[in-house]
Amino acid sequence: MEQIVECLIVGGPQHGLVRLQLWDPRYSAPPVVASNDGKVCIAAARLPSGQCSNRFLVLHPQATGQQILAMVARLRVATMAVPA
Repeated sequence: MEQIVECLIVGGPQHGLVRLQLWDPRYSAPPVVASNDGKVCIAAARLPSGQCSNRFLVLHPQATGQQILAMVARLRVATMAVPA
């Protein structure tokens, strides 16, 4: 059963934006997002954000270590703020 998940984009032209994406948790492949510059952003982390919801951190190929750490912190704070 597909669900809509939030993908927080790290690096590239859409750095920091949240994109909604369809994802089917029955399959092992995480969501993939295409950025505005045509490069593929792949999921690097998943955090549950409720009973039937997930948030993903997706990395642009040019994401820096500093950008990744900042968005991991943002993702964790956002996930903690959602009541279970």
